[in-house]
Order: sequence, then C-alpha cells, then structure tokens
Amino acid sequence: MKKILFLLLAGFLSIETLQAQTPTQKSSNTPQPAAPPDLNAIPALQTIKGNGKIAGIIQDETTKSPIEFATITLLLKATGKAVDGAISDEKGKFSIIRVPPGEYRVSISFIGYETKFLENIQVSKDKNEVNLGAITVKSDAKLLKEVSVTGERPLVEEKVDRMVYNAEKDISNISGNAADVLKKVPGLTVDLEGNVQLRGSSNIRVLINNKPSSIMAGSIAEALRQIPSEQIKSVEIITSPSAKYDAEGTAGIINIITKKNNLQGLTGNVNLSYGTRNSNANGNINYRKSKWGFNSSMGLSRGNNPGRMELQTIYKNNDQIDKVTQLTTGRQEGTFKYMQFGTDYEINKRNTLSAGIRLNDPNFTIKSTQIASTINNDQISAFQRRNNSQMKGSIYDLNFEYTKTFAKPQQELSFLGLYSKNNRDNLMHIDQWDMHSSLLFRERNVNFANNEEITFQTDYTQPFPKNAALEIGAKTIIRNAHSDIQYNRSANEGPFLPNKDAPNDKFDYNQRVVASYATYSFNLNKKYSFKIGSRYEYTNIKANFLLGKASIPDYGNLIPSISIARDLPKNQKLRLNYTQRIQRPQLYFLNPYENRTDSLYRQVGNPFLRAELSHSYELNYSTFFKGTTLNAALFWRQTNNAIEAYVPEPVNKIVYTTFGNLGRNGSYGLTLFGNSRFLKKGNISSNLNLFYMNMSSQALNINRGSFMYNGNINASWQFPKGLSMQVFGYYNSPRLTLQGKSAAFNYNSLALKKELFNKKGSISAGVDNPFNKTIRQRTYSSTQAVDFQNTLYVYNRQLRVSFNYQFGKMDFKNQPRRKKRINNDDAKSGGDAATGGQ
Repeated sequence: MKKILFLLLAGFLSIETLQAQTPTQKSSNTPQPAAPPDLNAIPALQTIKGNGKIAGIIQDETTKSPIEFATITLLLKATGKAVDGAISDEKGKFSIIRVPPGEYRVSISFIGYETKFLENIQVSKDKNEVNLGAITVKSDAKLLKEVSVTGERPLVEEKVDRMVYNAEKDISNISGNAADVLKKVPGLTVDLEGNVQLRGSSNIRVLINNKPSSIMAGSIAEALRQIPSEQIKSVEIITSPSAKYDAEGTAGIINIITKKNNLQGLTGNVNLSYGTRNSNANGNINYRKSKWGFNSSMGLSRGNNPGRMELQTIYKNNDQIDKVTQLTTGRQEGTFKYMQFGTDYEINKRNTLSAGIRLNDPNFTIKSTQIASTINNDQISAFQRRNNSQMKGSIYDLNFEYTKTFAKPQQELSFLGLYSKNNRDNLMHIDQWDMHSSLLFRERNVNFANNEEITFQTDYTQPFPKNAALEIGAKTIIRNAHSDIQYNRSANEGPFLPNKDAPNDKFDYNQRVVASYATYSFNLNKKYSFKIGSRYEYTNIKANFLLGKASIPDYGNLIPSISIARDLPKNQKLRLNYTQRIQRPQLYFLNPYENRTDSLYRQVGNPFLRAELSHSYELNYSTFFKGTTLNAALFWRQTNNAIEAYVPEPVNKIVYTTFGNLGRNGSYGLTLFGNSRFLKKGNISSNLNLFYMNMSSQALNINRGSFMYNGNINASWQFPKGLSMQVFGYYNSPRLTLQGKSAAFNYNSLALKKELFNKKGSISAGVDNPFNKTIRQRTYSSTQAVDFQNTLYVYNRQLRVSFNYQFGKMDFKNQPRRKKRINNDDAKSGGDAATGGQ
C-alpha cells in the first residue's frame, strides 16, 4: 500500500520536471472552475507571462465579510487594456500569477457594489509579489433598492475540494423531495427505494446546512423524503474530506444546503406544488436589520405512493417447504411537517452569536395485503396477511455558536454546540387469514425508539505568510440510542399476549467519542499547494439489553490525510488525495427490532456491530475553457471490517436480512464529468461513473467482483420571454451485492418554466417517466439453503405543477460573516426505506 502511494506521488511530482524540459506558453491564472457567469464579464485578455504575483482579499466595506465571485481585472496603466483577471473564492481571496514587471491598475466589481479601482500597482524584479491586503468595496445604493438575483451560478460547479450541484437552478426540481434532487447530482446513485450510493458505496454521511441532524439517525432514504425539493438550494459532494472533518467513512459527505438569505430588510418566498404522487406547500421569511438577523421556513408535504412487490423463495434440501410465492400490494400515505428558525447577532465586528432550531414531524401509514402460496411435494396451500402500520415521530435539532475573528485576516476562533433528538414510534397491526378466509391470528408489534446526540466543538485557525495556515480543534460527541421492543399476539379474536416466539426487549446503546485534529496548508514554488492533517478519535461504547450486556471494547484511531494540488498551464489543475476513515454504525443498523410485515421474510439490526475502517486514494484532473468545465477522477477505495447486509441461514423457515462486519470490499474506478454552454441559450452536463467492485467475506466464503457503471445527462434551454425547458435522463447498470445482484434501471423527466411578475414569480410544470407507468427493480440473492428473487414495482410516473413567488426588497449591505458548522460525519446511517422498523 505504501509503495503504491509513493509511486503515485512520484509520478505526480514528476510533471514539474517534464514541463521544465518542454517550453509552454503560460496562460493567465483564473479562478476555480466553479466560477459563475460573471466570467463572461471579464474583458478579452491579452496573454502575459512573467514571475510576478498580485493577491488580496475582497471584503464588504461595512461588515468586513468576504465577498465571493467578485471580478478582479488587471489593466495596463499606460493603455488601459485588460491583460489578466480572476474571481474571488468563498473567503474573498484572489491571486493573479505569472505577471511580468510593469505598472498596473486593478478593477474590482460585483453585482450590488460600486466598481473600485486601485492605482499604481508596481511589479518589478525586486518586488515580484504584491499583496494588496484586505480591499473593501462599497454597496451601490441605487442598485440595491430592489434586486432580483438570478442566474449567477451554473447548474454544477467544480470547487477545490468538492462538487456543487445548484438545485435551485434545476427547474425540474418541483413537487418532489430530496431523494428526487439527489438523483441528479453527479457521482450519486439513488435506487427506487431512495437508497443513496456515492461511487458505488452506501457508506456516506448526509449533513443539512453543514450540520448533522438526528433525522438521519434512522433510514437515510426515509429522511430524504421529508425534505421538499423546493427548499433545497444546493448539494455538495466531498469525496476526500480533510482531517478537520469527522472520520466519516469510505465514500464521502453529502451536504444539503437549504434556501435562505441573509440580506438586509424583509424578504420571503412562497411555493405551492401539486403532483399526482407528491404535493408540497412551503415558504420562508427572512428579516435583517443592522446587526441582527432572523430567518425561518416551514412547510407541509404529502405523499401518496402505491407499490407492488413479487417475492419468490426456493428452499434447498428442505422436505417441508420447497417453494413460496408472495404477492404484496399496498399504498404508503403520509404527511411531513417541518419548521426551522434561526437568528444571529453581531456583537461587534469581531464577535458574533447565532442559534437555530429545526423541527420535523413525520406521520405516515402503510396499508398492504400479502397473498402467499406454498408448494410442498405438489401440495398447495395459501394464506393472506393484511398489514396496517403507522410510523410517527418528532425530530428536532438545536444549535448554538460563537465566533471571534481577529485583526489578522482569516484568524478565527469558534465554539459550537448541538443537541439533536429523534423520537420514532412504529405501530404494526397485522391480521392473517387462511385460504378459506378464516382468521388465524392477529399481531400488534410496537417499537418506541429514539436517538439523542450532544456535541461540543471548538476550532481555531492561525494564518501565516505566503498563504499558509494551521487549523486545530477538538470535539466531543455523546450519543444515546434507545429501543423498546414489544411483540404481542392473539389467537383468533382472543386477547393480546406477549409473543412467546419473540420475547420483548429493551436496548440501550451509549457511545462517547472524543476527537482532536490538526491540519497545515501551504504552497510550494507557486505551483504546488499542500494540505496535510491528522485526526485522533477515541470511542467508548456501552450496550445493554433487558437480558444482559453486550461487550464491545473501546478503540482509538489515528486518521491521516494528505492533499496535493498542482496548477498546470491553460486553466488546468491536478490533485492527489489520500485519507483514512472510520465509520460507526447508527441505530438503523443496531436496532434488534424485527420488522414483521412479512411473516416469512424479515429484517433485523445487529447491536454487536463494530466500526469499519477504510483507505481512500483519489487522483483528480480538472480544466475549463470557453464556458466548458471538465473533470476526471481516478479513485481507489478499500474498506476493512466492512458492514454489509446479508442473509444468514433461515430459522424455522423464516428468511432474515441483517448486518455484519463481514470482511472487506474494494472499488477501483473512474468518474468523468462535463458541463458546457452552447449557443448562448443552452447548457448541458453529463456524468459517468465506471468502477470495478470486489467483495469478499471469509465468514460467508464469498469472493466476487464485477464492473458497474451509471451515468446521467441534464440539458436546458432558455427561450425568449422568460420561458425555459429542461430534460434529464439517468441509467444505472446491474449492481453487485454480497450474495446476489440487482437489475439495471433508468428514469427520465421533462420540465417547463415561465417567469412571471418581472421575475419575482414563476410557474412550472413537469412529468417524470412519461413512457412507463412503473419502474421495475429486480434483485436476486442466494445462500446455501435458499434462493429468492424480489421484484419491486414503483409507480413513478408523475405529473406536477408548481407556483413560486418571491417578495420583499433585497439589500446586500451588512451581510453576516460566514459561519462555522458542526459536522458529525463519523456514523454510518441506514439507507433502506422499506424496513419500517427502526
């Protein structure tokens, strides 16, 4: 492993030698490929080359907060001709390199601000680096009386450490939920049940507004259905997090950013969406005056989703039952209510306070009828099982933060706190009838579960000359999970009594994580940038049952990370990343409650799971030219002690699915992404993931591998008079599982949008999967004792219409400083929405 890393590093650094031997024409240094359309505002530049550098930081004159996406233009003083330019990053920083000796003017411009000029900028052989320091720009009162900010970001942006999908720019994201949005994010795969994978791995951590949420402690697929698509501003994908992030697992972080603004005055947004499957009503109100700001949002969504499932099970070497065929039809209906409130106060220009609360109230029912027939030595018998289940809960997150900045730019100290709790009750009512319609028995099974997290975190950043910086921090996470399990049964119409076949139990799982980290970033030879870090985490676990205790030893992990970036000519960049991660199971994987919707096929958690450890390598190349962004990444990821779903041998003719630390898996692949504008009115982006996955388990005597791929295409066109159209298509190849495989599937959508009321409002209409009434997902699994095939039919065709209206006046003055956020990225969350039992 180490030899391979050193070989990659050696090849990476050898580019310097090759370029020294091959003369090339240097081009101007432009910003990250993620720059917005403001790039078109930069005048045509004359190519220059030299050894000089001009750098600085763009800030708001009143608040001293950084301004992202400001346009910086370098002009020759003698002629006034533009010779180079740049765009400021999220910290307001910019740099223009390869500047020859001479005398220049610098122009700084951004929407809502007055253009500022800096005169007499001298670059010479003796002084070839010019640091302009903090440059303040003044807001333009004439422009800010009433501003509608639209079209400032492309659909997909490629930033230094992440890829950003700007969901608010995608007009097809109406009358849906977060799972529908994630289907369109480059690199992600979302199956028909809402389970999410990144580069072929489901070992991901999902954050909301850079913070963990207890909504994700159960099933991720179920949690995503509770977030309306209209409330999502963007989705960030981080595949190689630094040591500053929690040791979040093998694949990376998905960060969902919801819509809000921090502009002066009163602003708001109202959205109404109706769909044949899902409908939403939501809105937000934001108010800011001087140093104090308030933001809020609330909404209600309702879903109505029928389903059909066919399951065929064949028992091997069994004299009693040879074959079972099951047909389940049903419908899931539910409402999701949510509210969010936040406030921040600027004590003075160096100290700020902020706090917020987020509430979710899911409540849905599942009604289904299952008809099962068995064939035993040519004898056929059957029964019918009727299920009426309810899941309801309350989820809330409370957060607080204090941030202190210093006179030195980028020097910052922050303290953060988070309290999060997820209460969830599952009530299952089942009646079973024989083939003659006689009631056999009734079941009433309940599970009262909750997950609680308390987090304290502190971070400090110390900048050094020449763009170097040291980041250090410490963190404590206290997790408490509880599950109260009750199984009750009655014969015919008799009273309900505890089920002798499934004793009641109580499960308490207490986890303590203490962590500290340090990262150091610096530049070398003006072409290389390095970020090196290390993180140490110590974990203590106590698990108690009603009948005893689970012995799980404490463990500590040292987590290194390294990132090397190389600037190449003509707006090209090369990056090499290595990181090691640990991922802990959450309640979804641990809960010993059995989902008994199906009498012959059940799912149950494993409270004895241990954390999994992974190594991740990535070599990334990116470039942009003439409105086109291209990105290619080679990755290699290996996970030891991997947590995998599997089917053990049947118990009393019942097939169980559970989880275990079953061995290792590895993925080796290539990710390609491109985004381009065409004919000034059109935009097209496409993403392709191609990888080989190998899965092995000594415990199950399994070693298997397969090539897999998935890809999408997203195209839009702007027509005159505020009319636009967007089409989207996705395909996912057959997927390998530990004991079987899943068949391929695809989906597509079309949407139209018309702007109204001078761009303050809009009406949109769309259709999902217009050519197919259902999408079919077929999975196969096999063990030594049983084979089964499951075919799921999802009624995914949907017509939808949405109305949106924005009100209030927007003012760019007094924007608050960018905030720190808590990121509990260390715990593995569930992904299967069909379990209904966590």
